Amino acid sequence: MGYAAALAAVFLWSFNYIIAAYFAYSLTPYELSFGRWLVAVLILVPLVWRELIRIRRVLLQNWRLLVGLAVSGMVLDNTLIYFAGREDTPLNMSLLSLTAPIFIALLARVFFKTRISPPQFWGFVVALVGVLVIVSRGKMSILLGLDFSCGDILILVNALCFAVYSVLQNKRPVGVSQTALLAASSAVSLVFLLPLALWQTGAKQLLSLTPVDIEVLIYLGVFNSVGAYLAWNWALTKIGSIKAGVIYYLLPFFSGIEAYYFLNEGFSAVQVLGGGMVIVGIMLASRKEGC
Repeated sequence: MGYAAALAAVFLWSFNYIIAAYFAYSLTPYELSFGRWLVAVLILVPLVWRELIRIRRVLLQNWRLLVGLAVSGMVLDNTLIYFAGREDTPLNMSLLSLTAPIFIALLARVFFKTRISPPQFWGFVVALVGVLVIVSRGKMSILLGLDFSCGDILILVNALCFAVYSVLQNKRPVGVSQTALLAASSAVSLVFLLPLALWQTGAKQLLSLTPVDIEVLIYLGVFNSVGAYLAWNWALTKIGSIKAGVIYYLLPFFSGIEAYYFLNEGFSAVQVLGGGMVIVGIMLASRKEGC
């Protein structure tokens, strides 16, 4: 079930790039982030209100963890994608965002001494090669011709922030549920996002959202924030950050399927080959050592 939860989270997050490109200028990055996490808080807090009251002292004692989760996973993660979507190319974004599993593995190794087994290492390698095949369309000249921009740097920082958030899940206090921790960190994120949204957008524009804008924010809050984050956090506890990080490589695979249905883009033999390599890499990384 841990693998299924990670797959669900990655699938939901794969829509984020489409939304980021479509609403690149109609909604500001901080407006999107504040709106989605406000919706998430309105959903999560009532669900775990009694637990939050009961564990309030534990949460206060772990305020540094809450701030770390909020800043890395809500204030910066995805918000940087919204900024990068204004100037970066889809190819560079797809490629660079997939450095997150590598950051996760390195951080887990450095801070928690998490061992990377040989099957996991080779799973990472095969999956990464599959990703390179997909995003380069099988042409080495495309990879060699990548033009790194400010948007590329933002995507790399975003990937690092996502890795920090994932690794910090290992510090969840005993007796605090995943839902309560997500609700508390989401509420803390609003303390940072509200002034940023007001500064970037202004109170008047922030309150004059169109019905379509509201629908998008509700979708992001329900599925990309509550659903995806709970699924990902649960997967981390069940299969660990290394294996969950490898499944993250399916992001461009899902994006390709979505592009086929929503943008009428067909599949190529190269995409099928790359997708197959990603799946093989995940299978390798999921094997127990010695099998």
